[in-house]
Amino acid sequence: MHLKKITAAVLTVTMLLPVAACNKEPESEYSLSKIRLTGSERSWSCPEEKYAGLLETYGDEKCNGTLVVATDEDIVYLYAEDAVEKDGTTPVSQDTIYDIASLSKTFTAVCILQLMEKGKLTLDDTLDKYFPGYETGKNITIYDLLHMSSGIPDYLNNPDPFWNISGADAADKKISDILMDRITDEEFKEALYQAPLEFEPGSAYGYSNTNYRLLAFIIEQISGKKYCDYVKKNIFDKCGMKKTTSMAADDLTYVPYGYEELVEYGFVNAEGYPACPNNSRGDGGIHSCLTDMVAFDRALFGGKLLSEKSMEILLKEENNYCCGLIKNKNGYTHSGSSLTCEANNKIVESGEFGHVYVIMFSHMVKEEQPAALDGNGSDPMAGTKFTPGTYKDRVYTNEYAELKMTVPERFDSFDDSELSWYTGYYLSLCTDDRDKLREAARKYEALLFDGSGATIEISYLNTASGVPDDPDYTEEDYLDDYVDFMTRMGIEDEDGWDLERIGRTTVNLGGKEYVREEVEMDFMGKMRAFYYARKIDDDLMCTVQINIGTDESIGDYEKWFE
Repeated sequence: MHLKKITAAVLTVTMLLPVAACNKEPESEYSLSKIRLTGSERSWSCPEEKYAGLLETYGDEKCNGTLVVATDEDIVYLYAEDAVEKDGTTPVSQDTIYDIASLSKTFTAVCILQLMEKGKLTLDDTLDKYFPGYETGKNITIYDLLHMSSGIPDYLNNPDPFWNISGADAADKKISDILMDRITDEEFKEALYQAPLEFEPGSAYGYSNTNYRLLAFIIEQISGKKYCDYVKKNIFDKCGMKKTTSMAADDLTYVPYGYEELVEYGFVNAEGYPACPNNSRGDGGIHSCLTDMVAFDRALFGGKLLSEKSMEILLKEENNYCCGLIKNKNGYTHSGSSLTCEANNKIVESGEFGHVYVIMFSHMVKEEQPAALDGNGSDPMAGTKFTPGTYKDRVYTNEYAELKMTVPERFDSFDDSELSWYTGYYLSLCTDDRDKLREAARKYEALLFDGSGATIEISYLNTASGVPDDPDYTEEDYLDDYVDFMTRMGIEDEDGWDLERIGRTTVNLGGKEYVREEVEMDFMGKMRAFYYARKIDDDLMCTVQINIGTDESIGDYEKWFE
């Protein structure tokens, strides 16, 4: 298993107002402290007629954990799974504590802007001011760190260039050292000083946990306090976030599932929880619950943590990233994952209600390779002439499909177990039987990615199994179905994604003609996606998906196919 399929992220924020300022406001009749779910009723909806539209949108939502929809005044909807916390008796509720992972980055950004308001730093400060041994830091500013535009490699999700290592085994060992707190701050900085930049600072977007880890170091230098103590005093305490911690261990109350393999790799402790309080600060590591996160969101967007000018800075999109938040069609969002737990915080700008906050915390569910739906068993290629391809010496080859691709050094690949996981993940997103049939009949053979977020997927579709009622299923039919699937799976309404079809054409990949569909997507920043399809025989279709940045040329990728 390789950790790079997991999205790691962190959220941290500070408040300037005293505790009384947050607590003076009268508590709504519809507040989380007054809502009690029962064993038979695991959701609650506000009876006020004015929220009927919100309930129509969100009132049936469920997850493997807890979810809340709130306005600046009231709770509109609450859901908690029918399960108990790790003590074995307490029902899961709005007070169950999860690792909010990358949502912590918002907190860190707010802390930095509060220090700016106090005159303790400027966003134009270069990193050599805080890290004298970092020669490259002369060209990188705090502003670059906040907006993910520093060019510094991600120490966690792209460990090879940051730690100067090579290969999946070395990466897994280094990641285990990080997640088990065997890496000191001094070792981290030494690696930073030698790490090559992925692009010129300020010129592009590259999501990197390293940026927010460095911001935490800067907060500690300026304040003279540990990051956890600073954020507690300046945010948690002032907002009455009584259950929220940073850099803590043994306080999580959700129950992890399917973590045995993660334990074997040394990524989590024996109970499935993160074990790196020191190495998880700034970019992650805050533990919280719905009750506290609603208080935080309301305080932040209610103007109680930052001045109006600082909020403008926080929410300014630069190279597809704000400051610890991502702008989307209807507002702002951020998500995070910590191996056995995931989180999402979405702020929807509403003309009627001011802001609507949709917050979800969930334990991860391991998806197994799905069985084909037509009785052929677990092999989606059963009944076809498909032969497996190979990936060796950075060359992917499938002789039957007559497809060959040479992969540049900057890309890494998933192993076989993760390809199976990926199939199950897509199947879990299906919303109707036709989608499920198609995705269960697909075999992923190659998944490639780089540190900037570019990805390449190569898969094969058993059309006889996946679309049995349509023997003349064409490449155009597939592209129509797949784009519709990507639209229906909750992209726009649930996760803050937006998708727009750009156009369809015919292109040549390695001497073979493919039909190509181009779409523009907005997820963790804007990107373009290209979907390719080619019928190999009556029962088999080759499909390729390439996701790239908006400033990249697809031609540079297509030429890798020989």
